[in-house]
Amino acid sequence: MRLLLIALFLGVSPAAAQQCTFGQAGGGQVTFVQASSTGAGGAVTATLAGATNKVTSICGFVVTSGGGATAATLPVTVSGIGTTMTFEYVDPSTGQGVMGVALPTCIPASAANTSIVVTKPAGGTGTASAVSAWGCQQ
Repeated sequence: MRLLLIALFLGVSPAAAQQCTFGQAGGGQVTFVQASSTGAGGAVTATLAGATNKVTSICGFVVTSGGGATAATLPVTVSGIGTTMTFEYVDPSTGQGVMGVALPTCIPASAANTSIVVTKPAGGTGTASAVSAWGCQQ
């Protein structure tokens, strides 16, 4: 009952709110998935791979980068879901940039066996970056 009230409060359907709920009766086997990637000078992605006859959901992600030669504001995207989501990220010229997004409800892929990809585009010259994502498959 509490989960239903939270789902109604957040404006989502109870089915969506149950994504990634471990031990949920009748929901099938839930498997935790995660991905992480690093790079310098180019785009960096973390891919939650699709699986046959399963729906992958993303529950959150983190983007980090170390200072490069120039600062830049970049669009971090989450694709493979019903509508691509875009978040603005600032690559700093000094220090470390961090963006952490914990979604209030895990968002399912647009179809079964579809990967979800979090992408941070190339930043300033010499910028080292990392992207990590987590979710589940059911």
